[in-house]
This record gives sequence, structure tokens and C-alpha cells, in this order.
Amino acid sequence: MKNFLIKLFIPFFSVLFLAVSISATNADQIKVGSFVSAKGFGSRFVIMPWMERANAALKEIGSKKELKAYWGGSLGKSPFQQYDLVKAGVADVAWVMSGYTPGQFPELEVVELPFFFRTAREASVVSWKLHEMGLLSGFEDTHLVGMFAGEPASIFSREPISKLEDLKNKKVRIIGATQGMWLKTLGAIPEAAATKDMNDKLNRGTLSAGIQGWSGMKTFKSFGLVTHTVDVPVGTLGFMLLMNKKTWEGLSPAEQKALQDNAGLMVAEDSGRAYAKAGVDLRKMIKEGGKHTMVTFTKAELQKYENGAKAVWEEWANQTPGNRKVFDAAKKLLKEMRGE
Repeated sequence: MKNFLIKLFIPFFSVLFLAVSISATNADQIKVGSFVSAKGFGSRFVIMPWMERANAALKEIGSKKELKAYWGGSLGKSPFQQYDLVKAGVADVAWVMSGYTPGQFPELEVVELPFFFRTAREASVVSWKLHEMGLLSGFEDTHLVGMFAGEPASIFSREPISKLEDLKNKKVRIIGATQGMWLKTLGAIPEAAATKDMNDKLNRGTLSAGIQGWSGMKTFKSFGLVTHTVDVPVGTLGFMLLMNKKTWEGLSPAEQKALQDNAGLMVAEDSGRAYAKAGVDLRKMIKEGGKHTMVTFTKAELQKYENGAKAVWEEWANQTPGNRKVFDAAKKLLKEMRGE
């Protein structure tokens, strides 16, 4: 029993000691935590640019505050932990993924709908605007600095595949619950898993395929585990930069303005540009490598698959009044962005 209690409390006190020791090192330091390394796409092209802009703005107003990055999970490695870490103040700011925090941000599941968003920019900008409209919940205990999203995910398979119907009776990794709803319409077997677990299961053959973003495949070195890619936009994942509420409230109005004026829609636009370029570059790399089969569809075939996914859109939208409001608002915003 004694050994059990020691094992139980050591991780807790380790995290507590880390938080206290970092805080004591520099009280003016704002700790920005990411479970992804500094080389990750989101780290390099979204979070770092925001930090640079915000730190310059803080310096300009004479503030002693400074954003300091802790990459690679040095404040907490699990992607499932990030919301709790920032809420508890272990990190002052954290990169939180909505799909890895089930139930906390229910309306943000809209970005996971297959064939709904076509680009990272659409998903990022619409998400931020939905927040500005007051339609997203779950942020009562934190402050939302910015929202972004990766390029819509594709399906990466370790087995030959030429059409979506080939997924029938296959185990496929999902990022969010709505993707599972859609896969079931194809007869596939959805299985939720973090990226590391997806890699392990693809390697062992206990998964046939996985839904994943292109940048995620590169960041977590997953391309070598698959042979076929079905290049269709089957939903993305809502990314958030969340700040600890006490940290935010402890800043002066001028410091809050310096941080927020350089985030918001700017973070969404940064994401749109970065992930779009990453998608193009990675597709080119895969094609030129010659070891990977890329499955694409005609415009008519894509429209057929999109029409088939609309029943899932409506099923999700009808789950709650909040979902319906978000879905209808997102459709309107998308039409405006697309000039339809």
C-alpha cells in the first residue's frame, strides 16, 4: 500500500514542483506550453509568429512580461492533458486540441464534419468568427487567445484502397466523434487514438487506416507506416491557444491588448497560409517519392461523397440547439468566404 501511494503521488508532486520552480524563476514570464516540438508546423508557423508579435508589443509598452516557450511537452507530454495543465496554471498558455478534450468544447466539433471545410483557412477563420459571435461554449475557466486548424485530414492506409467504400469492415483511427459517425455510414469501424497510438497500431497491423492531417503525418513520422492515401477532406481538428484565467486577469489592460491584438483573426490567417503550403509541399513530396499511391477523385465523385456526408452534418446539427446555431452560422460564413 505504501509503495502504491508513493507511485500515485510522485507524478502529482513532480508537476507541482515544476510549476512552482518555473514560476519562482521569473515571475514576469508567461509560460507557453506545447506537447509538440519546436519543429512542428503549428509551433513554427502559428505559435512562434504570435509570440514574436506579442513580445514586441509588450516591449513597446514598457511591460516586463515576456512569453516563453516550453516545447516538446516539457510542461506535460500528453495531448489529452493540455486543457487541464493550462486551467491549473502549470502552463500559462497551452496549445489545446478540441478532439482531445471530449465534451469541453461541444460546438467546436463542427470542424470535424467530413467534407464541410475544404481548407485550413476556412476552418480557422470560421471558428474564430463563431467565437466572436458568442456561439461556442467551454471557455468559462480559461481565456481564448486564438483559434486555428490544420488542413482537413485525409485517409492514410497501410492496405490497398481505391475508393472510400473499401473501408468497409476496416478499423480506422478517428480524431473526433463526428468522423466516427461518418465512417459508420461506410461500414467502417472507427477507433479513437492519439497519433502515437495510431502509429503503434498501424505498425502492428491492428489498424487498417487512419484519419490524420498532412502536417501531423509529417510531424509524427507516420508516412512510412502507410502505402495509400485517399485525398479527401474528412474533417479537421479545432486548435486553440488557451490562457490560464488567473494569468489573464493578472495582466494590465495594456498587456492584455498587446497579447490579444496580435492573436485572434491573425492567428487564424497564419494557420490558413501555413497549413495550405504544408499540404501542397507534402503532397508533392509523396508523389515524387514514388513509394506511395495517391487516390484522388473527380469533381463529380467528390460531390457524391459530400452529398453522402450531409446526413451526418444534419445528425450532428440536430443533437443540440447549440449545434444547430453553430452549423447554420458556419454554413453562412462559408458561403460568404467562397463567394457563393
